[in-house]
Formats: sequence, structure tokens, C-alpha cells
Amino acid sequence: MAKQGSKKKFDYDLLVIGCGPAGQRAAVQAAKLKKRVGVIDKREVVGGVCVHTGTIPSKSFKEAVVFLSGYRQRSVYGAGYRVKSDIEMSDLTFRCHRITQIEIDVIHHQLQRNGIDIIPGHASFVDEHTLEIQSSGGVIRKSAEIILIAVGARPRRLPEVPFDGSHIFDSDDILEMSRIPRDLVVVGGGVIGTEYASMFAALGVNVTIVDARKRLLGFVDEEIIETLQYQLRSLGVTLRLGEEVAACELKKDSNQVITRLNSGKVLVSDALLFSAGRVSATDDLSLDNIGLVPDERG
Repeated sequence: MAKQGSKKKFDYDLLVIGCGPAGQRAAVQAAKLKKRVGVIDKREVVGGVCVHTGTIPSKSFKEAVVFLSGYRQRSVYGAGYRVKSDIEMSDLTFRCHRITQIEIDVIHHQLQRNGIDIIPGHASFVDEHTLEIQSSGGVIRKSAEIILIAVGARPRRLPEVPFDGSHIFDSDDILEMSRIPRDLVVVGGGVIGTEYASMFAALGVNVTIVDARKRLLGFVDEEIIETLQYQLRSLGVTLRLGEEVAACELKKDSNQVITRLNSGKVLVSDALLFSAGRVSATDDLSLDNIGLVPDERG
């Protein structure tokens, strides 16, 4: 990977921007080949989206929901069975935070064992071999023969949707809600939206999924989707398929979210999850300094 003389010319043989699964594995494999490796991440702790707001928290949340709601035991004890009668958001997020911290510790120790430098901060390109890194401690520059971009993606946010982190959420902050809502509108019937819709429905929340497509998860076999939609409806989920959101607003006086559809229907809820896709997180890397022009997917 490194050419002769690179040890003198650059600070590292490899710098990785992003500490998600891809960045971690690339860094570890390079370190095992005796390369000088550094990993840069915006967060003060390692893990990336997968650990902090993605796969690990959502799956931990799901397991907490399934257990505390008694969902798997209802075929034996009846539809009203619950392990805990009054489930609060703190009951569910406690497990998420615990599992997340365990995973952070595992990743941190793995990187340290392999001699990989962990550099917290926001990285942007100065040139094809140099990064400027801004952190709470100031601004530094680091160079490498090879720089790997592994920043992943973030939730798509539309300017007309007034995200506030209290009533209107995306998939990154949905688990930060302070209480379980009575009614939840989920905009987007993809993997993330459908997953969270099913979890909140299992808690007894009145959930409505709104999607412009005529069916959920278009890449999945139609018979499987028919079964999934049947199961969602059995949980009380309302499916508004073939519908588009025209406007969304938060009524401050009542703390209710008003969602207006193009069909003229109006949905009133305590909370809204906007999960209509994800976009690449490459827009703030100064890619123009190295002659890269990202497409619409980053």
C-alpha cells in the first residue's frame, strides 16, 4: 500500500474518514499489514452511525419492545398480555444505551490493540493527501498516502418539514423522544419506517404509514409484502399507500403534528417520523479541492 519513502513524506499510510463498519475494517486490515493508520470521526467516541443511531440502537430497541410488551407470549397468554403494564420510553432506551456502550468499548479496544490512532473531529480535504481536522481542541492537519472516505449516510431532511427533535423526528433522533406517543405518523414505507412503525404499534401506539408508492418495500417479493401488510394491520397500523405529504406543521398550542396529504386528508398525531430515504454525508468534505464531483447519491 505504502510506497518507499512514504513514512517520511506523510503522517500516515492510511487515513480513514468515518468509523462505521467499513471504516473500522479497512483500518484494522491495513494495520495488520504494518501500515500506519488513523481513523477520523465527527463523534468523540467511535462506532459511526451503525452503533449510535442505526442498526445497534434500533435492534436493541426492538428487543426491548418485544420483551416488555410481551408480544411473543401473547399467543399463550392472550392479546392483552404485557411483561410491564406501564412501559415508558426510559425503559426501552436503557437497554439501547447499555448495548451501545458495550459496542463502543469493543470497537475502541480493537482499534487500540492494532495501534490505530483515533482522531475525533470533522475532516475536510485540503488536497488529495492532506486533511484539515476541526475539533473542540482546535484545527490540525494530517497527511496520508491514501485517504479512504467511509462517511456513510444520514437521514434525508426536507426544508418544509419542521424537525424539532421533540415531536417531529428523523431516524437518527427518534429514540431520543421523551415519551411514547399516543399517535404516530410515519412518512416513508421503506425498511426504517416500516420497522419503527411495527415496533411502536406493538406498544399500543396508533400508527399511520404514509407512502407515495402503492406498496411497501418494492424490492421484496409481493407475497411476502402481502403477509407483512396483513401483520401490520393486525397490529392496528393504518396504511396510507399512494399518498403524498403536501405539508406538515406543529401546532405549538396543542403540541400536535398536523400532516396534510395531497388527497386532502389531514392526519393529527402526537409525533411524526420522517423516514423517506437517506443521503450521502459527503457534502461537507470539500471534495472540490481534490477534483471530485459527487452525484445525487454522494
